[in-house]
Amino acid sequence: MLLHFPRFPRRLLAAGVILSLFVSCEKQAAKPQVLIGKFREVGDFTFTDQQARPLEAKSLKGKVWIANFIFTSCAAECLVLSSRFAELQRLFAKEDDLAFVSFSVDPQTDTPERLGQFAGRWHADPEKWFFLTGEAAEVDALVKNSFLLPLTRNPIEAGQLMSERFIHSNRFAIVDRSGTVRAYVDGLEPEATSTISRIVVELLNESPETQSDTP
Repeated sequence: MLLHFPRFPRRLLAAGVILSLFVSCEKQAAKPQVLIGKFREVGDFTFTDQQARPLEAKSLKGKVWIANFIFTSCAAECLVLSSRFAELQRLFAKEDDLAFVSFSVDPQTDTPERLGQFAGRWHADPEKWFFLTGEAAEVDALVKNSFLLPLTRNPIEAGQLMSERFIHSNRFAIVDRSGTVRAYVDGLEPEATSTISRIVVELLNESPETQSDTP
């Protein structure tokens, strides 16, 4: 299923945190499982990883990397998304030019220590798979402006969305060596891992000149 109805913990709802990736209506057929193109370049950021180390966007330049958006108290979809990353990490264990970046959308709860515990659950390689936390405003700006994904922390709006059976998808964003988002893949699809693998291999083999070309 491309779309699902999330069930958020009451504590998170009270904080007014709702993640909405590619908001859509209830017509499931209207949403593609994969979007490929040249989207927006990821802007500068500096967040803190699961080992309390700073990670800057520029440190990922020259690598292909995959982003997802999670929170550690999620007991449903986020576990599926993290399991996909764990499988991809295993498949590309010998590929030094690939990184995985999990941005927490609940940074107030997800401290580096908590993210470290969550990372351990998935046997995440701390040199390749980064769980990032930071100021909520900076996370919001990155999600909205760089990844073009909507997110709201307004508790009134959050309540309205839940009462209307708010629908969202859980997409991975795949970023090329130049720092440009090149694809979105629905992480809940059964074929997500194989689809992402194919795209990653293509981007790893792409020439720098191709990636620097404008769309």
